[in-house]
Amino acid sequence: MSFTHSTEAKNARLAKQLQKKLAAHFTGRKRGPNPEVRRDSYDHEDPRAKPWRRIEDGSVGAGLAHREALIQAAEELYREQWRDMPLREIREARAQRAALADELEGLVAGGAAPIGRPATLRQAIARLDAFLDRARARLRRTDLTVLRGLLRHLEFATGRLFPSIETIAAEAGCHRNSVVAALRRLKAHGFVAWVRRSIATGNDGAFAPQREQTSNAYYFDHQRRMASRTFQRFKQLLVAKLRRLGRVPATVRPDGPRTPADPGLVDVLSRLGEAIEARAALAANAST
Repeated sequence: MSFTHSTEAKNARLAKQLQKKLAAHFTGRKRGPNPEVRRDSYDHEDPRAKPWRRIEDGSVGAGLAHREALIQAAEELYREQWRDMPLREIREARAQRAALADELEGLVAGGAAPIGRPATLRQAIARLDAFLDRARARLRRTDLTVLRGLLRHLEFATGRLFPSIETIAAEAGCHRNSVVAALRRLKAHGFVAWVRRSIATGNDGAFAPQREQTSNAYYFDHQRRMASRTFQRFKQLLVAKLRRLGRVPATVRPDGPRTPADPGLVDVLSRLGEAIEARAALAANAST
């Protein structure tokens, strides 16, 4: 009975698609566009839409260490940025920029600007703009909450990570627009990266979108995307946490394998030591 029902449903679907194709053909309409799909999106089965890599050795302990180190590095960067760029200084920079911009506009409009003054104003405005751009890129408290919510869905053994924006928003307790903004800042600082994915709608031949956007595929590329100082701090935190688990890679262990010394350097040092010993012996004989 279920087989008959399934066959009937499939035939009905095929008949409906055929009807849409014929209607589109006789009316001159073509397949529908994909207005909701970004050009840089990949089909969810495309290898490029699966950028994941195993987290450390894939174990739960090492995965948790990676997650905690990443969150701690983000928290420390957040505190550092707000300490170095407090709101008071940002407000002062905005007011100063507005005053300089008004002065520059007045000089240009007046046509009798002192020599060199417009160039000086433009340089000062450029410096203030750079400072304000850095201030706008600061991490927010919401960003830390979003990062935690995202990482709750990380599969350590595979690195798979593709929760929807709505799922992250529910985890973080904020609006989806806040999640989108937070992800952009986290990406700018190298804490996460992603590729966009799309799926087929099943509207083959119909005058309707053929594909639709689905959740992003998130992944990590810290060394290439993080600022050097941030990456070094993250690695320091990660190694400390892994060491407590006894899972520190040999490359970072104090007793790990070392690079062999240069044979030429060894020979030079050996001859230098022999010369020092010979001089010491001569000095001792002379004193007696």
